[in-house]
Amino acid sequence: METDMDFTHDDILLPLAITVIIDRKVRSPEMQSFIVQAKGLFDLFELEQMDEAKIRSWFKSHTKDLETKLKGPRRNTLVLRALSRFKEERDVEAIYDAMVSISVSDKEYVVSESELIKSAGAIWGFPRPPIKVDR
Repeated sequence: METDMDFTHDDILLPLAITVIIDRKVRSPEMQSFIVQAKGLFDLFELEQMDEAKIRSWFKSHTKDLETKLKGPRRNTLVLRALSRFKEERDVEAIYDAMVSISVSDKEYVVSESELIKSAGAIWGFPRPPIKVDR
């Protein structure tokens, strides 16, 4: 299925990175999930593959800016821009699934992370995912 848009590595990595960063704690399971999800999405969107070191480097180079923006008054604008880039059903399902996978990877419920997933679902017209994370 052809899409009307050409996506970049930044387009793919941004919503995933927001999912990792939004709870203000970057845990090893989240980082591993971020890398796995990114690699899968690069294949799906027919982008050149990045190795783990390059993905980690991208994350590290964008973290401080994203943390600042996520604490600021334009937080919702950042999230909306990152998510609204994807419009086709296949694309939004893939990004949404990746975000949900990252958010549950640390097996910890965090309100800000849950709100991000709910917002993404609302923007893209998905019901809340039927996922329970044991505390």
